[in-house]
Amino acid sequence: MSTSEERLYDLSLLEEMAMGDESFMKEIAETFISSVPPVVEAMVEYCKKEEWQKMGGEAHHLKSNIDTLQIFSIKEEIRAIELNGKHGLDLDITPALVDKVKIVVDKVIEQIRQQYGL
Repeated sequence: MSTSEERLYDLSLLEEMAMGDESFMKEIAETFISSVPPVVEAMVEYCKKEEWQKMGGEAHHLKSNIDTLQIFSIKEEIRAIELNGKHGLDLDITPALVDKVKIVVDKVIEQIRQQYGL
């Protein structure tokens, strides 16, 4: 990660829980990298197919990861996607929200890989 590139996440909550255990932090990073992309991809696919309820369900599963890693730039978007899918609201703008979440998550994964040498 270049020094000019701002980190899109904050691990301070996890670092507090880990109490200095670097192996725990690396394990959390590896788990995020392996578990989150399939959920994001499913959300994207459901959005493309206009399967809004399923899309919202995938967004619901991502919320805790986004909150734990403090990815603030998509905190509101993931909640909007969940609610829009659940209630059929603002479906005209939802694909753009899904796209933003995917782009940010992809960048976060790249940054985490660099941070932990994964």
